[in-house]
Amino acid sequence: MAGKLLMALAITGGLAAGAAGAWMMAGKGMGRADIVNGPWTTSLTFGTEATDAATRASVARRGLLALPSTETIYWQASVDSDGKPLDGNCTYAMTGAALDARWWSITLYDKAGYLFANPARIWSFSGASITPAEQTGWQVSVSPDKPTAGHWLPSVKGKPFDLTLRMYNPGQSLRAAPAKSVLPVLKRERCA
Repeated sequence: MAGKLLMALAITGGLAAGAAGAWMMAGKGMGRADIVNGPWTTSLTFGTEATDAATRASVARRGLLALPSTETIYWQASVDSDGKPLDGNCTYAMTGAALDARWWSITLYDKAGYLFANPARIWSFSGASITPAEQTGWQVSVSPDKPTAGHWLPSVKGKPFDLTLRMYNPGQSLRAAPAKSVLPVLKRERCA
């Protein structure tokens, strides 16, 4: 009797440890990213049957409902353009120009892949946010403090974060050479 109880406890413990390990692994970003462009990483296999099991689990856990790259390319940045981790205590200047997609957005997430609560109720910046004059160049302040002027994407003091750039209906040149496409630059200006 004691042997069966011990066996049941060992099996239960093994299942719990395996499930916890799988849950943690699936929470580490969007999975395998084989394309790097500045601070941004992606894979053109997201949303296809060619995606590996770990990436599928990660996408499912984060709720991205990934589409294939012919419809959407998902880029993730967890570092700035100098390779330093994104830090909620810092202010970043994100600069770019019109992107090679019908519509695009950049969203700020916590490290678990969720939106931060913020009093401004601003979670993303998109192509719809820029004026016609900004098509050749725009800037967004990514910071816990609202700038005196310009676009703002609020971060949270003391909290690391990731950025996700979604490019819907990407252009043919972007899909052909994503590592060489012009994407936003993310420069750290100062830290508190």
